[in-house]
Amino acid sequence: MEENQVQEIKDMSPEEEDLIGRLHRLLGDRWKLIAGRLPDRTAKEVEKYWKMKEIESFERDKIYKPICIKLGPSFKFSMDN
Repeated sequence: MEENQVQEIKDMSPEEEDLIGRLHRLLGDRWKLIAGRLPDRTAKEVEKYWKMKEIESFERDKIYKPICIKLGPSFKFSMDN
């Protein structure tokens, strides 16, 4: 990711983040309408911010599944102690 994209995300205030989340739930992916409610923000900037937040939340909430391996015939499973 380019440094200027990271900078754009860091420049969002908590109030802007909250408003973007609320407006996205209300309007969907209408970035131009959402950006119109944020002073000095473009639709492209708001969309990049939202996409990066989606990626971050996906990575944070990812569930790692265990890797299953096929056991060879020499493996003996026993319930005896």
